[in-house]
This record gives sequence, C-alpha cells and structure tokens, in this order.
Amino acid sequence: MLESLMLPYNRELDYDYPGDEFVIKITRSMIDMLGPHDRHLELVFVGKEPIGFLYGKVDHTEHRGFVKPGYGYVMEFYVRPEHRRKGYAAQMLGRLEQHFVGHGVTRMWLNADPASEAFWRAMGFAPTRKVSPDNGMAVFEKEL
Repeated sequence: MLESLMLPYNRELDYDYPGDEFVIKITRSMIDMLGPHDRHLELVFVGKEPIGFLYGKVDHTEHRGFVKPGYGYVMEFYVRPEHRRKGYAAQMLGRLEQHFVGHGVTRMWLNADPASEAFWRAMGFAPTRKVSPDNGMAVFEKEL
C-alpha cells in the first residue's frame, strides 16, 4: 500500500523522477528502517482507501547527512491531491507531533520546496534562512 502512495508522491515532486523501480527500492528501505522506536511511518486511510502517509524520525548525532540532533525531522509527508484541503494533513501532522513529544522533542524541522512553503507556514513552521546541503531546499522549523 505504501508503494501505491510513494509512486505518485515522487512523480509529483518531479526532481528528475528516478523511475518506479528506484522509488520501490526507497519505499522498501523506509520499511526496513522502522526498527528504531523513534522512527514513525504511518499510512492514513479514509475508509479502506489509503490517502496519504507520514514518515518522521528523531535526529541523532550518529545519523548521516544534514541532521539537527534532538529535533524531530519530517522526512516525508503526502496526501493524495483529491483529499487535500479537507483537514487530513493537519491531523496527520498532529499525530507526528505527538510522536515527537513522546520522545522528548521540543522542536521539529523539515525541508520545504517552494511549492510547499505556504502549506508548511500554515501548519506553524517558519523558515530558518538555512538551506539543506543534502538537497538545496529551505529548512523550516516549528516549536512543539
């Protein structure tokens, strides 16, 4: 079911779409990394239909790439276009915030591409004037 969401999500991002096989490989690695208790992946349903997902983790110093130790990191977040503007994203973000608070996190962050910045601002995130060296996207933060 996650693959059925990851494929349109990655096509929508369109950062030189790497192809379905690569997206499926990434999807399986997300599932494989769920062992640590401070990672959270959740599918969201309306009835029996999967309409979105969220994926976050608590950053630690031993993690690779651009990290903010002690912060909650919103790694991936998606709602199918036909289910947007119905309040699902706010509920989803609330669940991820609860997960982070349960791990003692007081701030969370994410990378926002220009197309999503208005949404993240509406969800309470603010730009930091930093850019992730991993992907060149703006870094936004929110206090919990």
